[in-house]
Amino acid sequence: MADGIALTPLAPITGAVKMSELSNPWGLEGLSVVVMGAGGGGIGTSISRFLGHAGASVVAVDIDAEKLKVCTDALAADGTKHIGLIADGRDKAAVAEVVDKACELAPLRGSVQVAGGMWPPQWAPFASDDPAFDDVMALNFGSTVNTVRAVGRRLVEQGNGGTLCNIATTSALNGMPYGSAYAAAKAAVLSLTRSLSIEWGSRNIRINAVAPGSIATPKSASTRKVGDTDGNDLDVIPMRRRGTSDDIAKGVLFMMSDMSAYVTGQVLCVDGGTSVRPTYNDHEELPVFVHNEELRARLKDW
Repeated sequence: MADGIALTPLAPITGAVKMSELSNPWGLEGLSVVVMGAGGGGIGTSISRFLGHAGASVVAVDIDAEKLKVCTDALAADGTKHIGLIADGRDKAAVAEVVDKACELAPLRGSVQVAGGMWPPQWAPFASDDPAFDDVMALNFGSTVNTVRAVGRRLVEQGNGGTLCNIATTSALNGMPYGSAYAAAKAAVLSLTRSLSIEWGSRNIRINAVAPGSIATPKSASTRKVGDTDGNDLDVIPMRRRGTSDDIAKGVLFMMSDMSAYVTGQVLCVDGGTSVRPTYNDHEELPVFVHNEELRARLKDW
């Protein structure tokens, strides 16, 4: 009793961490995970491979057969139990069939929604007559809704819990001029993720998101001119390097595994610190309004 308030006894510590638990902490062995947008050798392919190495049976899904083969060839070389399926996440019936196939492969653990993006021709001023706006929303948000609903419904039916992870973007946390459709769609993905974490929490179904920053992938490379460097990118990335597909895959593996067993409704920014960098910093990471050279020199000398 303290100041008239009865204190609840602390729960006892149940025991030390067992090394056997650390040797295989993922909890994915013998379970299937659907990866939507797995093809092409970029983020989706890396995620598929990391999940496979952690013991999951991978259901690799892509709309493009050639890109899908890049992923399935890699999974085969890794010795991962897997199947490759051609499907469009915007098609509800196709997504439902994917979930059925996943359950035939192994009991369903959950899904990772990678499919999405925005191509340079789709960038446009919002005030213009932008014909691509609805298409960008459908690909990035609509396909996520279809996948998460179909997978979540099956996990509820199974009654054993599960995990889902949605790929977002740091632009969903800030803004994206001339790419407002993409930023808005991904912001909707984050809101959906948070809402469902509450709705499904009592069913032991966790759902989180990973928000990449500037990531070097085959897709992003295709938008650059020959000879382009990362110079301008690095000036605004505190870690002074662009991320890799494997950087994103490691964050997703954490979210999909038992290592994050008490984590849900969260957004993990994998961006080298970009999302927390002050907008008023210059290329030396000093505020642009600090003009005193003596002060600048002292701050940089450490």
